[in-house]
Amino acid sequence: MAVINNVAYSWSMITLSSTALAIDEGGTSLEGVSGIKWSKKRKVESNYGMGGKPVSRGFGNITYSASLTMDYATQQLLRSTYGSLMDIGEFDLIISFANPMASDDWTTTTVTLKGCIFTEDGMESKQDDTDITHEFDLNPFDIQIGDSDSI
Repeated sequence: MAVINNVAYSWSMITLSSTALAIDEGGTSLEGVSGIKWSKKRKVESNYGMGGKPVSRGFGNITYSASLTMDYATQQLLRSTYGSLMDIGEFDLIISFANPMASDDWTTTTVTLKGCIFTEDGMESKQDDTDITHEFDLNPFDIQIGDSDSI
């Protein structure tokens, strides 16, 4: 767990920005986002030889996945601007972690989900829901951590 000045990274430190979605860092346009996930995975397989034991490893493709959980009001805000979520087109989503109580040596960490695109538009709700949310796949083309190039 990362702790700076006795403060751990937490949900309250996350901000989202995207020029394509007209969201400035710290903007409130997507304040109804209640979850975000991303991951990078590389295919790794053992190569076998004599004796049925691995003799080396082979590396395959890298795949990227990400999703965003939004409440219905945030979905409607995007729909009122673009029509369907599927009409938004590709966009980059920048996830920043900034500590408002940080000292001068605090470094803001960023993850950029490059080339995101919504491939679905919909909603789900059931009796007794007090907050209608839906998780949407972002289908990123690349994920960049910090200012570095993708791996």
